[in-house]
Amino acid sequence: MPRSGSTLKGFFVRALAWLLVALALWYPLRQWLVLAPAWLAGEVMQAAFPRWVTGVQFEGSAQVLLTALRVWSPDNRPGELAPEVNGLVYAYGAPLLAALLLAARTPRWWWKLPAGLVALVPFQAWGICFTWLLQVAVTAGDQTRGQTHFGPLAANLIAVGYQFGFLIMPTLAPVLLWLAFDRRVLAGAMIEGALAGGD
Repeated sequence: MPRSGSTLKGFFVRALAWLLVALALWYPLRQWLVLAPAWLAGEVMQAAFPRWVTGVQFEGSAQVLLTALRVWSPDNRPGELAPEVNGLVYAYGAPLLAALLLAARTPRWWWKLPAGLVALVPFQAWGICFTWLLQVAVTAGDQTRGQTHFGPLAANLIAVGYQFGFLIMPTLAPVLLWLAFDRRVLAGAMIEGALAGGD
């Protein structure tokens, strides 16, 4: 019977190998894979802030939020604030999820992978929305506060939402989806933990 350590090591080696394959497939498709979360983020922003969000413009893997917020350049020229985000920063969960499902030899992965990619879209859109909002409420907050009515509390909450979307969700969401799709992994870890605790 294989030791749990060797089994775990084999899983990590397979996961790394599959991650390299998934990244190689993801990279040429990256501009297409970011379209769904960018579109959703744009719709959410327009619905939440219809007074000053006017649309979204796509420039490769970058998404620009078009606004009616007036800002001034250092030489005192007026213009409209157009926060930009690279959606790929939030899209690497797709190859990570694929690598985990394939490395764990998850049953029926062929439908769980596309379902998981769809389930990741709201988490990716969260990151895009809060990156835009951070630029509006914090980076350009001194110039936009009177137009957006974002006070100090709102700016702090936006900063927290940005940190959560940037640091935690891109990695945590695919791992949680993988565990939800393959409960054998979680059950096996709990049994091994219980047996190890009994030694």
